[in-house]
Parts: sequence; structure tokens; C-alpha cells
Amino acid sequence: MRSLFLKIFLYFLLMIVLVTASVVVLTYFRDQEFPPLAHQSFSRRAITEYGREAIRAFETAGVPAVDQYTERLLRESGIELILFDQEVQLLSRRTIHRRVQHMASRALRSGEVVLPMQGARNGIAATVKGASGTGYVVVITLPERPAPRDFFKVMTHGFLGVQLLLLLAITALVCFVLARSLVAPISRLRYATHRFAAGDLATRIGDQIKGRNELGGLARDFDEMAGKIQTLISDQQQLLRDLSHELRSPLARLNVALELARQQSGSTAGDKALDRIDLEAQRMNEMIGQLLGLTRMTSGINKQRFAPFDLQELLAKLVQDADYEAAARQCRVFFKGPSPALCNGSIELLAQALENVIRNAVKYTDNETEVQVTLIDGGDVWRIKVVDRGEGVPEAALSKIFDPFYRVADARDRQSGGTGIGLAIAKSAIVLHGGSIQAMNHEYGGLLITIHIPKNI
Repeated sequence: MRSLFLKIFLYFLLMIVLVTASVVVLTYFRDQEFPPLAHQSFSRRAITEYGREAIRAFETAGVPAVDQYTERLLRESGIELILFDQEVQLLSRRTIHRRVQHMASRALRSGEVVLPMQGARNGIAATVKGASGTGYVVVITLPERPAPRDFFKVMTHGFLGVQLLLLLAITALVCFVLARSLVAPISRLRYATHRFAAGDLATRIGDQIKGRNELGGLARDFDEMAGKIQTLISDQQQLLRDLSHELRSPLARLNVALELARQQSGSTAGDKALDRIDLEAQRMNEMIGQLLGLTRMTSGINKQRFAPFDLQELLAKLVQDADYEAAARQCRVFFKGPSPALCNGSIELLAQALENVIRNAVKYTDNETEVQVTLIDGGDVWRIKVVDRGEGVPEAALSKIFDPFYRVADARDRQSGGTGIGLAIAKSAIVLHGGSIQAMNHEYGGLLITIHIPKNI
């Protein structure tokens, strides 16, 4: 059972049902003691009133009239009456139990109301005088108690049953309201947490969960935590933007100085040194551009308009360009996929992301090998697989290669000259489209990058 609301609701309901059942059961066992408290006064009155009617029938018409009266009484009210004379002789043609006659003897000797002994039926015996002044002994037996197996049938019968059902219905409603009031703030907090994790750093929950209880305190703590994290991330992104822009200025001046140095240099060694400076400046410029792009995507500045486009056409163009570059190392890049492959998204962002992945595969594949790019229809998503034939990546690094500035310290980066930002940009762009990207070592060697892009966002 995973639902907290359902757990709390059932716990409340179970507690109320157990209390109600305990009260009913205790009441039932209390009434098992004979005579029940509710029947005691009734029994004393009944033994006098019904006894006088039986005595009147006997004194008027004899034993047959007594039997006729007692049979009618038993049929109409469930009360069994037995009449004895002063000699404790039975004034009826019926057969009785010896214990009943013993009760009559005790009542005659004591002159008081006699309750049943242990094991006897639910009877009461007492002496009653008739209209003639003659004394008699009357024993009455009240209706039998319900059997334990009929307990629930008796308790749910008639008006009492309606009351129990109404009580359970009201209890269930109250439990529902209580459970809902406890779980609703947790559900709102969970929704806010998901929004915050999805990148909406402005999410706050304090105005939705009020009060000075634990849940209200948890909401305030969440808002405080979210505010601090938003400030830290904003400061970090602002720092990256400022650094990137500030680095562009000296880099531009460096390029100007480099051109002036080229014009004044006349030696071969000097030209080689200047070429090296030019190369490093270009790499720095490329890194700064990528860093700015990554910062824009992670901070939400890049509000691209999504529109339908053909993913197969985009991949075919990117593969064609990559194949042209790979020819310098006697490598080939092949593409296979269905046409058309309609997708909804930002073609600029996805083009940059897919180009980074494909060029990364071309860069690390072995000489005179090939890179395979495959587009597969996965129902609601497009699945893109990019496989190179390089040396792969250590298993411990597979989950880190999409982190900014992370570079694997092995043969994959000996000659890369990369910045470690390309795959991070690819991941950010794909996540913005609601997709995913993951890496694994291919069973035949090399690295396999799998990308999932939803068809409709």
C-alpha cells in the first residue's frame, strides 16, 4: 500500500470501527448475565401480573385454562409461565425440568424472588397470591438470548442496524476529511519539489501550506532552502556569464596583437610560435562560446520556440558534414533512419546537441573505422544511437562525461584538445526537450550514446 492518504484513512477508520465493535461486544456480554439490567424490573412486574392472570384462569376453569393461557402467552411474547400450588405441585399437563421445580420450592420457602442457579434457564420464581387469598408459586422464563453465531444478525437488525450503518458512514466521512487534511499539504509539497527539481527555481510553497504545525514548518523550510539554492545557482550562472564576457575582451585584444606580431615577424620559428598562439586563442574563444551557450540553457535564458521539423533530414545533414571531416582520418560516418521523422522542438538547439555528439564520436573513433548513427521509431519517442569504434570509456566515468569540464584521463583525451563542454551542452538541450541521453560501452568496442527525444512536447 503506497498511498499515504489511503493508509491514514484506513487507520482512522479501523480505529473507529474497533472502538465501536468493542462497545457493542462489551454491551452484549454484559447483557449475557441474567437477568439483564434492563430486564430486572420488568421481570418482577411480569411475574406478578402474568402470575395473577394464570391463577385467575386456574381458579376459574382449572388446569386446561392455565395451559391455554400459558400457550398464548408463550406464542405472543415469548414468555413461558409455569404455575405451582402451595405443595409445589405442577398445575399443568406439561413436562418440566427438575430445576424449575427446585426453584419453585426455594421461592416457597424463602418468600422472595428467586433468581436462577448456575446452569438453569433464564427463569425467575416467586410466590403470588390469587384473588381468593390462596398462595401459589409462579415461575416465568424470559425469551432465550441470541446465540453467539446470530450476534451480528441481531445487532444489525432493525433500527439498531440503521444506526450502525449511519455511524459507520459518518465515521468514514470524518476519517476521509481528516486524512485528506493531513495528506493534501504533503502532496502540494511533493508537487513543488518536482517543479523545483525540473528547474523552476522560483517555486515556493509557504503560501499554500499555512499554520504553525510540523507541515507548515516543513513548507517554510522548503522555501528557505529553495531561496538559498536559487541564490547560489543564480550567483554561479552570473559569475560564469561575467567571466565569459570579461574573457572575450582580452581575447579580442590578443588577436589584434597577434596580427600585428605576424606582420612584424620574419622568422620561421616566430611564425610557428604565432600559429600556436593563434590556435590556443581559437580554442579559448570556442570554449567561451560554448560556456556562454551552456549557461544560457541551464539558466533558462534560451527561450526557443518549438516547431515541427524533420529529424531525419537534420541528422542526414549533420552526418554528411561529419563524414566530410572524418575523411581526413580515413573514417566514415553512416546514417540509417526512417523518412520522414517528424518531431516538435527547437531545431537550433537539437542541431547543436546532435552535432556535438556525432563530432565527439568522430573525434574518438580509431583511424580507418566508421561511426554509425541510427534513428529508430520508439513509439512516443525517437531513439538515436551513435556508436564509434574507439577505446570506450571506463565504467566509472560513463555517468560523468555529460558533466561540464569533465574529461576522461585516458587515451580518449590525449589528442582531443576539447573543452569538456560539448556533451554537457548536448545533455542540457535534450533535457530541455523532455528527453534523455546516456552512454555505455558497446559490446564490440567503442562508446554507444543513446538519445531519447519525445515526438511531441
